[in-house]
Amino acid sequence: MSPSAKKKIIKPGRLHEGGKICIVSPASPSLTTTYYEKGRSVLGEMGYHVVPGRHVHDRHLLFAGDAQARAADINSAFRDESIKAIICTRGGCGTAQILPYIDFPTIAKHPKIFVGYSDITALQLAIFQRTGLVTFYGPMVSTDFGKQLTGYTGRSFLNVLTNTGNGIELKNPVKKEMTTIVPGKAEGRLTGGCLSIVVASLGTPYEIDTNNAILFFEDIDEKPHRIDRYLTQLTLAGKFRQARGIIFGTFQRCSYTTRDNYYKYGATLLDIIRERIIPLGIPCIFGLQFGHVRNKLTMPIGVTAALDATNKRVTVEAAVT
Repeated sequence: MSPSAKKKIIKPGRLHEGGKICIVSPASPSLTTTYYEKGRSVLGEMGYHVVPGRHVHDRHLLFAGDAQARAADINSAFRDESIKAIICTRGGCGTAQILPYIDFPTIAKHPKIFVGYSDITALQLAIFQRTGLVTFYGPMVSTDFGKQLTGYTGRSFLNVLTNTGNGIELKNPVKKEMTTIVPGKAEGRLTGGCLSIVVASLGTPYEIDTNNAILFFEDIDEKPHRIDRYLTQLTLAGKFRQARGIIFGTFQRCSYTTRDNYYKYGATLLDIIRERIIPLGIPCIFGLQFGHVRNKLTMPIGVTAALDATNKRVTVEAAVT
């Protein structure tokens, strides 16, 4: 049995107006304080009491402080009973460095909403594997709330973090079409994130568990030959053999340009994905809007999801209590 399959799935309490949100920086620091301050202000205007982690603005090389300091902020936020949600400033790099210093028993004992995406994938996969806590692949303080948060992004964020009733259909914005790669229906635990970060978890104690899973992947600034490498590595590691379905995002700035050596071959990212995924024979769609896009869905990691690849529909159970 897989590590996370042994864990009871823990759903955090819903986000209430007036609740206290702690901002943390598990990866890189905000590029400017302008976006951070704007994001903090927007969350405040939405009716939440926002507080920063102690080390949120630290800087060390490419990172928001050393690994122990970044982990300490996360541990402290989970330990603090007054804090109801934790939202990351941004992604960047370095999240995996903090995993040995994360207090997973404290997280399991004090479950609460945790939101981030991109490089934060490393921590989200580790939290789910070690504790069973559902986390949220969604908008961050500096990169989203601080940069003209769209109504679509805001509505999805609130819907997923406050809806305790029926399941939620994860719908694209109008005119954003999805593509069926492999038709069919599947149901399983929703897990995944930034593809390159997911692949980097392989061979570590925090390796992604794909058993009976609906996987979701997206990325940015990764050309098709690198996407091919990641998908091949997941295939060779047996990760797709255990999965029930796959959802691909849109992959920003991942196409070849005339400057690229491979441009002359005319191969597209969709060509690569079809080449790797169709032989698996499991339901798969391409083009759901999450991650590195302006209009983004909030994706709950760990809940049961239903994928209808034929009709390009994705639904998830309520992710909060």
